[in-house]
Amino acid sequence: MTLRFTLGAGRPANQFAALVGAVADGVARYDRVVFSGRADRPMRIDVELRPRGTDNPPRWQRSVYLDESPRTMTIPFADLRPLPRDVTAPLPLDAVDALMFVVDTNNTPPGTSGVVTIGRVAWGALH
Repeated sequence: MTLRFTLGAGRPANQFAALVGAVADGVARYDRVVFSGRADRPMRIDVELRPRGTDNPPRWQRSVYLDESPRTMTIPFADLRPLPRDVTAPLPLDAVDALMFVVDTNNTPPGTSGVVTIGRVAWGALH
């Protein structure tokens, strides 16, 4: 999967681009996501799990570094942190309905264009 993006120019105002994949039955049977990734230049992106819901439900995320060299990343769910930060509930694994790879102005300046390639996404089983 390839995400070609250009973040909106101007002052940072929550500009973002995302590659979003549906998750059919939650991820309660798993404890990690594994994927390969690269970018056309050194950058950080967020890997996020989003539970189903309305009105922009909280997400759990972790940033990862990508550059021109393909690499395999393993993200344990225990390493994910909630957004917004004041959420105290645990990640509802059985309600997750989306896996997102996000480029935003937390890590990338407004007006930036680029390419992120994600491949071989798999869920890791609990031991």
